[in-house]
Amino acid sequence: MSEGEKLNLDKNESLRTVFITGAGKRLGLKLTQFYLNLGWRVIAHFNSNNELEQKNSLTYHSIQANLDDKKAVEQLAEEILSLGWKVDLMIHNASCFFPDTKEDDSWQTLSKMMNVHVAAPQYLTMQLLPIFADKANVVAITDIYADLPNERFASYCASKSGLQNLMLSLAQRLAPKYRVNVIQPGPIQFLPEHQAEYREKVLSQSLLRKELGYQAIIDAVQYLAHAEAVTGSVMRVDGGRFVANKYEQSFI
Repeated sequence: MSEGEKLNLDKNESLRTVFITGAGKRLGLKLTQFYLNLGWRVIAHFNSNNELEQKNSLTYHSIQANLDDKKAVEQLAEEILSLGWKVDLMIHNASCFFPDTKEDDSWQTLSKMMNVHVAAPQYLTMQLLPIFADKANVVAITDIYADLPNERFASYCASKSGLQNLMLSLAQRLAPKYRVNVIQPGPIQFLPEHQAEYREKVLSQSLLRKELGYQAIIDAVQYLAHAEAVTGSVMRVDGGRFVANKYEQSFI
């Protein structure tokens, strides 16, 4: 290692570090880009495709892992620990979303959802505690449907509810040293396959009646990351959709 690299390494040791799961696309990608631009070090987990074409460096490290695979999750934790970086913020963003159908093996569907949304976050949080920085905090992204049943997406809703309850339990367990909070997104960012009629229908069920965008979640994460008096909270970022009390059982 050259003297210049050593100086850069020493400088980077003072940087704040965020670990983001599901960082390869959509919200996770936007969070990664935001924190890199903010000057943080980012540990970016992705499942199969990482849309951020950036090589690993002293400020960015990406790791592929299937969170439905226990061994892969164990290896993910081991690789993060080997970096020697203190983690200031952990964001459990990774998610899988698909409906329950009669053709599906319901056991397999629920098992996958619970592994990705509950088992992996719990394991990673507890395994990485030794490298938590002072006043580190954890933020989990659930869903407004964590508090609402939906027959088409029963496994998804149940597992997101499990993640939410797990995080509130960890808030109790890790206090007062660390903070743990939950964000419930609503209609944040539509996908290209969402038709105009569907978009209008969803937005009509919220108070603000507008697509909020990924920045709304980034703002919420930043608030929780700095709000030292807040832990064990569930923050809805849904444009008022929850209190509008207008829900359809079928959604895409």
